[in-house]
Amino acid sequence: MEDNTDQMFVTVKSGRVLLWKGGWNSPMCTVTSKAQSAVLYGDEIVVQFQDGSSTLFQVTDNGSNAYPIRRLG
Repeated sequence: MEDNTDQMFVTVKSGRVLLWKGGWNSPMCTVTSKAQSAVLYGDEIVVQFQDGSSTLFQVTDNGSNAYPIRRLG
């Protein structure tokens, strides 16, 4: 059976993007706010904001946080 405890995922709740680690009962961090959607691709998160803009975030090596790299549009 595969161990999924190291898998990361994101959720959006009340406009906040939360970064989670599988097996944890609380998020690792709040990435940003005023978001409409977020998708995790490997160690990068693409966030679409409520104003229609998008930003690419990089997850830190230890997976405890994420920081903006560039605005996509």
